[in-house]
Amino acid sequence: MCYASYEESVYTNSYATLSSKSKGRKHKIDRDDYRSEFQRDIHRIIYSQPFRRLRHKTQVFFLPHNDHICTRMEHVLHVASASRTIARHLKLNEDLTEAIGLAHDLGHAPFGHHGEEILKNISQEQGLGISFQHEIHGLRVVDKLAELDREEFAGLDLTFEVRDGIISHCGEDPSREAVPHKGEKILETINSRKDAGSPCTMEGCIVRIVDKIVYAGRDIEDALVAGVLNQEKIPEEIIKELGQNNGEIIGRLVVDVIDNSREYGDRIILSQSKHEALTELIKFNYNNIYQQSDVELFKKQATRALKELHSRLVEDLDNSYRLRDRSMLPKASVYDVLDAFIKKIRYEENIPNSLIVLDFISGMTDNYVIQCLDELFVPKSIV
Repeated sequence: MCYASYEESVYTNSYATLSSKSKGRKHKIDRDDYRSEFQRDIHRIIYSQPFRRLRHKTQVFFLPHNDHICTRMEHVLHVASASRTIARHLKLNEDLTEAIGLAHDLGHAPFGHHGEEILKNISQEQGLGISFQHEIHGLRVVDKLAELDREEFAGLDLTFEVRDGIISHCGEDPSREAVPHKGEKILETINSRKDAGSPCTMEGCIVRIVDKIVYAGRDIEDALVAGVLNQEKIPEEIIKELGQNNGEIIGRLVVDVIDNSREYGDRIILSQSKHEALTELIKFNYNNIYQQSDVELFKKQATRALKELHSRLVEDLDNSYRLRDRSMLPKASVYDVLDAFIKKIRYEENIPNSLIVLDFISGMTDNYVIQCLDELFVPKSIV
């Protein structure tokens, strides 16, 4: 059975997105007789360097030494898994849903959402004409910056539907439902979350809703492990509605999404009661986890680290003619990595060095930021 026939027999929802009807890729690639186009996207994502770096990027807690604290890698795996479950029961395309779930956070900076704010401020101060937001930058990553295999062009060349799901996922959306966008959408012209709107597919809408379902309960678990939250502080009404732990929270909300979306048919939606409880849980997390004093203190250090690193690398690119003359630079491996990055992306001469460095830093892990600071700012013995 060919994949087109297989998809038609399994994904029977009239709103399902079939790979045979995909809007395609920017660059044509040879057909694969054994995988659908969306399966190929899954593999291009998980084999890419930006995906591998997610295991050392902050979800909530900076530079965790506890292996059981969630990183950005675990988060996207959780989103992909829960999203695929919902797609299966709604007879929507599981492969497309998984691909979007795995790739939706590839645009995140080091140090999580705070790192995103820092790079946003830098881009505005430098007059780069962009507003750094991880959803928008995620499209730039998969289109222009991501590395797959040697000797290949930069970028993952994903299908339109996955790229749309990335730029339109907006996990901060407080809405109860996600309704597919109707009409044309030119992804390359989108400059903000608001402009991105809802995804064009039901599969993308699943990820948009699941994103907040997955992080809300998981952040509670991590805060308890990290010792910044006591179980007794969690409001009893939230526990009663959503459950005692992350497993129960995700389980109840996933079932709720399936049941209510099946009833409505043309959207992905939570019941009013579950949506209100989830909203209260996220509000509780902001007040008791994300704005907790230890986290706030670390934000000041992260701000200085990224700003100093950006300023230094821009200055070094300016003074070395984009690393063509390193005679006045210290011996640091970061310059080799940056040089390879610039050559891989093939930046034109008119692209400002501040944007090149912003792209470069945005892909760094938390650990690599610290390594770069050590190489560039800490004196080393010469004897």
